[in-house]
Amino acid sequence: MEKYHFDFYEEPVPFDWLEETKMVADALKIPIAGGEQETSLHRFRWMIANDCLQVVQPDIFYFGGMIRAMRVARMAEVKGIPCTPHISGSGLGYLYRGQFISAIPNPGPYHEFKGINQEIPFECKSSTLQRENGMLTVPSEPRMGIGIDSDFIKKHKLVEK
Repeated sequence: MEKYHFDFYEEPVPFDWLEETKMVADALKIPIAGGEQETSLHRFRWMIANDCLQVVQPDIFYFGGMIRAMRVARMAEVKGIPCTPHISGSGLGYLYRGQFISAIPNPGPYHEFKGINQEIPFECKSSTLQRENGMLTVPSEPRMGIGIDSDFIKKHKLVEK
């Protein structure tokens, strides 16, 4: 991998093997990426402080939302580490991730784009939501920049206790 100048090596060992991840990071010249399965702010702090990761990848859903993931991105920024957030599932998560990437000071160069979910009828006035030259224009209107068809919403039932 070093011979071919890979941009990063994602989770070379099980995600919660922190010391072993550090050993791999110390042994290789390839940046180590990780965090998509991590749920602990404390462990992220340890990995960043101990140069365990050279790319942080908090999953915005698994990790508990934008605010917690923003804390990881800011800790990483202090050490000069880029944040390339992970997004699990489909739906409209890529919009959430796009909003997050546009708000952090240290986005990495590569981000997952699983494509537009056609199962949810919506419109977006400020973006085509298509990749153009490897870039996605983040919607700028309220509600993550989209309007979901009201008839689609009416078909769903409120889940109560």
